Amino acid sequence: MPKLIWKLSRVLIVSSVAISSASLFGCASRTPPPPERSTSEIKRDADRAFEKMKQEEREYRGEGGSPAR
Repeated sequence: MPKLIWKLSRVLIVSSVAISSASLFGCASRTPPPPERSTSEIKRDADRAFEKMKQEEREYRGEGGSPAR
């Protein structure tokens, strides 16, 4: 009988350690959600992207308006 109790306690300990470590590593692997951005930050980023796109178009077309080759 003591051997049975000893084996059951070992199984219980091993399984609880396995479950604990699995849940710990499962939570640690999740990345936090990105922070909420305000409307003004989104508008500022969109304006920057639009200005950059216009600048690239000007550089591509050149100052004369025709495509550069």
